[in-house]
Amino acid sequence: MESKEGVAKVTLNRPERLNALNSDLRGELLKTLRTLNSDASIKVVVITGAGKAFCSGADLTAGPVDVMDELTNSFHPILREIRGSEKIYVAAVNGVAAGAGMSIAVACDIRFMSKDSRLVTAFHRIGLAPDTGLAYILPKLVGAKAYELLLLGGELSAQDAASLGLAKVVEDPVQSAVHMAREVSSGPFRAFVASKKMLNLTLFCEMDQFLRYEAALQASLSRTKDFNEGVRAFQEKRRPVYRGE
Repeated sequence: MESKEGVAKVTLNRPERLNALNSDLRGELLKTLRTLNSDASIKVVVITGAGKAFCSGADLTAGPVDVMDELTNSFHPILREIRGSEKIYVAAVNGVAAGAGMSIAVACDIRFMSKDSRLVTAFHRIGLAPDTGLAYILPKLVGAKAYELLLLGGELSAQDAASLGLAKVVEDPVQSAVHMAREVSSGPFRAFVASKKMLNLTLFCEMDQFLRYEAALQASLSRTKDFNEGVRAFQEKRRPVYRGE
């Protein structure tokens, strides 16, 4: 984490795993966000990823997981720190943002993407539904296009995201994000925070209720044979064979 002139830059740093969110990285991220959100000198937080990716989502190599516990005590608190904060959050998306990584990028207030970056839903590939609030936030930002992505899975190129108003495509997402963050930090910041509060009330006032429902549904899916097959196929680098069980 780096901070200067009211702007903090948080870098997800597991480049060898495309910044996949194992328990350690999630714990570090949550701790960092809580620290920044309690720091009055910080006004804007930029989140990016080290290496070739923003974040490839949950780490599926970590073995059996308790999905309800991980969502309730790890992924959802990260989401709440971003959306409930009186800071402005900016995602600088380099490479792929998949699964929960896409959720984190979408949860931010503003997104910059490199021309070759992608937002990938990914959850269906392992027999799960979208989580970390994606099915709650994305439809509110892009409308009907979100329905197909969330129902059947898929991805958005940087150009697709830009055409939907979801992101700005730039040469250097981090540089652009930090530049905007400094402008915001030096501007009428209380007005920006008030605007975020109004948008939260307009768009996201029922988020906590949704997240409880999401965790229960995802926990149920994590007990299916299809989920076990999806995770094994990912680990074995083969195409999964689903049976709807």
